[in-house]
Amino acid sequence: MLGTPMTCSIILVRDKKNLRDSFSNEASYLYQTDGDDFNLGKTSFQCGRRNDALKFWTLWKSVGTIGLEKIVDQQFDLADVAREYVSNSSDYTTYSYEDSISICFNYKNIDPMALCTALYEHKITVVGFGSFHDDTFIRLVTINANNSPQDILNFFKVMEEFAEKSILLEKLKVEQA
Repeated sequence: MLGTPMTCSIILVRDKKNLRDSFSNEASYLYQTDGDDFNLGKTSFQCGRRNDALKFWTLWKSVGTIGLEKIVDQQFDLADVAREYVSNSSDYTTYSYEDSISICFNYKNIDPMALCTALYEHKITVVGFGSFHDDTFIRLVTINANNSPQDILNFFKVMEEFAEKSILLEKLKVEQA
């Protein structure tokens, strides 16, 4: 969401004891410091790979706290653009919640797995699908800090045009058979 490398992750907790309780295990070959306060391997996802924190720290120093806030807010704003687009069209069924950067939907009752696969195989775009209970849906996640509202709207335009063209081609194949 912040535009950092995937391995640059942070988790914030009120009490560092929660980290130790979650990640601590005994492995003397990994943890070679005397005190647990300096032993990042026992309180981190990646066994103390300290340089990953440097990636976040340099981003933070370059854009500041307000800059990080703007990056996160932008992702939610883009999600709102997508959610509003989907909500305002009868061609879409919405499956996602507000206040999320994940927009889950279906388009014209087209099988979402088939549509996502076809978009990928025809080198149109890459979008994933997900499922919850008995529902399967397209899952658009706004995590690219370089996207604009127009990019989000363009995604829908490209997907819709491809889907319409694919439906038309299928009808022609059936008629010719």
